[in-house]
Amino acid sequence: MFYDKTMRHIELHLIENSHDLVLSAKAGLDVYDSEICEECGVEVGDNTAGKFIPFVVLLDDEAEWIVCANCATPVL
Repeated sequence: MFYDKTMRHIELHLIENSHDLVLSAKAGLDVYDSEICEECGVEVGDNTAGKFIPFVVLLDDEAEWIVCANCATPVL
């Protein structure tokens, strides 16, 4: 069998509400109540307007990215 050594493993965790934030902390994800989308710069999570903006936490072997659900739509 041929295995491509350049293949990456990426985890994707969708945080849709405050309860998901609690679950993500229990799972060991380092996520805060309020984050910034690394693609478009919008404030996600519990934003200053008092509205929860869903977001995705992306993980690989070396890094973690926060992306709003809108920017992650093609993947979701």
